[in-house]
Amino acid sequence: MNKTSLFAIALAASLVPYGATSAATTVPATSVQQLSLDDAVKLALQRNNAYRSAAVGVDAARAELGEAEAPLLPGVALQDSYQSVSAVAKLSTPIGALPFSAVNATNSPILAMQYTLFDGGIRNAHVGQAAAGLSAAESQFVQARGATIAAVSKAYFGVLTAERMNSVAKRAVDVAAAHERQAELFFKNGTIPRADVLRAQAELASENVRAIGASGAVKLAENQLDMLLGVPLTNRYTLTDPLGLSPPTFHLSNLLTTALDRRGDLAAAQAAVRAARMGIAAAKASRVPQVNAVISDGNMQPAVVGGYHNQFSIGLTAVWTLFDNGYSRNGIALAEDGLKQAQLGVKQLHDGVELQVRQAYLRESIAASQVEAARKLVAVSDETLRLAEVRYRGGVGTELELEDADLGDRAARETLARAEGDLRVAVVELRFNAGLL
Repeated sequence: MNKTSLFAIALAASLVPYGATSAATTVPATSVQQLSLDDAVKLALQRNNAYRSAAVGVDAARAELGEAEAPLLPGVALQDSYQSVSAVAKLSTPIGALPFSAVNATNSPILAMQYTLFDGGIRNAHVGQAAAGLSAAESQFVQARGATIAAVSKAYFGVLTAERMNSVAKRAVDVAAAHERQAELFFKNGTIPRADVLRAQAELASENVRAIGASGAVKLAENQLDMLLGVPLTNRYTLTDPLGLSPPTFHLSNLLTTALDRRGDLAAAQAAVRAARMGIAAAKASRVPQVNAVISDGNMQPAVVGGYHNQFSIGLTAVWTLFDNGYSRNGIALAEDGLKQAQLGVKQLHDGVELQVRQAYLRESIAASQVEAARKLVAVSDETLRLAEVRYRGGVGTELELEDADLGDRAARETLARAEGDLRVAVVELRFNAGLL
């Protein structure tokens, strides 16, 4: 699919008048409602200022192209000049002064059409530059769309990760509270010393501190999502997409090919090369003659008698600058250097895109492996905690053993939450770097 098609799809799918939202994506202030990732993306594409700015950039580039194309057709102008003098001019002759003109007020309306017959290709060069600028703006728009989707997706999964960590913290508080109650009971029965009760109380207090931090992290993550969605920071949601994911299968060779074909920043850099070539053509056009034709019809001056005297005229002008003190030569050199810089920029960006895709591919693979390992760790930690609780209730385990098992289980669940969140983010980054968003 070419860049123009991508731009047309993105523009048709996402440009909505500012402030207008669909029923599926409207989020009233201070409401708590379900929000899927798809709805979050739609809302961001309607309200995100960076994305909307890119859309305005496309409109500006299109207007610039229209401006560059305007000189390709003749220009028509209507002008009028009115003049009034206090005295009538006279002509001195041997027989006396004679009136040179009986007119002391003249009106000169003229309709003229002007067209450049030949300019060495400067107009076409300007059109080419503007067309390349439009292509670059459209590519940047597509890139901005992908960046917006990536940022919203990351923030969305950031909230999910924070909520999972908060759930783990609450569970750890509940478990620590149960252990503290059990320790109090055993102490009353005289089966454990006071030190074990204090240890259980310290564990509960520590988990409460962690739970407060985890709860605050959820609010911070929600505020970040609200900002990207362009909605009030008081909004709250019930996110419906799961954090856990069975990642799709990616093939590195396909990702590299797609990135080089669909990355908006790379397409914009290639458009800059085309614009630079047109800039050279425009600079070289200053060395050739420019020929203009003018056709006019109207009342011409000077008028020696009153009334309207129609006069039709055709004119042809040619201008050839023979010497400009090196202005055109330096302009051509500057344009050629600009082309070299643009070409080097494309090569540098090409290498950078390949590196980004390869690194994102490795990060996704590592994150997927970490999720698998973390799930096994949680299974082992859950069983370790269960056995520690059985031993403690049976009087053969210690409070220290139970506390270690509890801390290990909480740490394993936090590790899994982080790993699953990192995997979702890694998939988003891989898709963005491959030009798939």
